[in-house]
Amino acid sequence: MDSENSNKILIRKYLNQQCTPQEMEKVKKLMGLPNVQELFDEVLEESWTGLTPEDHTDQSHLDQQLRKFHKKAGTTQISDHQVETQLPVVIWLRKNRRFLSHAAVWLVLTMSCIGYGIIRYRKSQLMVMREMANPYGQRSEIILPDKSEVFLGAGSKLTVPEKFTGDLREVKLEGEAFFQVTKNPLKPFVIHTGTVQTRVLGTSFKIEAFNNKPLVVAVATGKVRVDRYWGHNHQSLAILTPGQTVTYNEGKSILGTIAIYDVLSWKDGRQVFKNRPLKDITDVLERWYNVKFQYLNVKKSTDRISIVLQSKSPLLDVMDVLSATGHFKYVIKGKKVTIN
Repeated sequence: MDSENSNKILIRKYLNQQCTPQEMEKVKKLMGLPNVQELFDEVLEESWTGLTPEDHTDQSHLDQQLRKFHKKAGTTQISDHQVETQLPVVIWLRKNRRFLSHAAVWLVLTMSCIGYGIIRYRKSQLMVMREMANPYGQRSEIILPDKSEVFLGAGSKLTVPEKFTGDLREVKLEGEAFFQVTKNPLKPFVIHTGTVQTRVLGTSFKIEAFNNKPLVVAVATGKVRVDRYWGHNHQSLAILTPGQTVTYNEGKSILGTIAIYDVLSWKDGRQVFKNRPLKDITDVLERWYNVKFQYLNVKKSTDRISIVLQSKSPLLDVMDVLSATGHFKYVIKGKKVTIN
């Protein structure tokens, strides 16, 4: 067997991740050969020649070939959903497969020279994330992989892994949501909201974490720990039990209390406002009904009001109750509400 053929066999084994440690050392030495780029190109070119014009239009074959390519490139096997969203890119890659083969192989080979186990490590660490977002005027209920329930508020976004792996169940929240977490003492549940982390084992609680607004955590059942992390620094904000809250804003945290019923009822669309500025209330209504509020008298927005509102009620009904309580008149025109 001539040297070129033996090198090609070695390269094929490398691309299929079948090399022994001794063979990996030989692959690294191939980098010093003047024709190594051509060898890699030829090996990948031969693997692509099996594609026929019909193959390009057959969905199952496209999926199979895409998975085959990712395996060769040393990347993680991808889900069917990912295959569907990446197909337009795959078509372009096939039209330019010689450039692709050169770039992909050299990327993998370079990574291998850093360390033989790095690709396998990356494969185990990579996870598929799903993002669920509600526009203004919409709420939703989400069941997580561990059967925990999340009631996601309007104008809010939740990012979760397709599967919970490792020692933690971690999600990311932007906005507000009520969590009913399935108990698992071996896998704490962690919600990331900017630099603040809320950690639980199994409990129910509400988090409000909108941009440029104070972060509020309120507990209905169980125990919740709230911490702040930035860089290598850590700050413990609170350990909360049922009926307790913590509000964090601009480096300061304030403990408070709340009726447990008020926390639980939020998931059903009922929100309690106690001595809150009118502006805070209309900010919530903007998310509920996808409208914009305008104050003809800005001072009116600072009036403090206590009221209970139901998000399932029509906007007109809510505004009638709110205006009677706050002693003001209003006009609704399309998506704009003007407070006189």
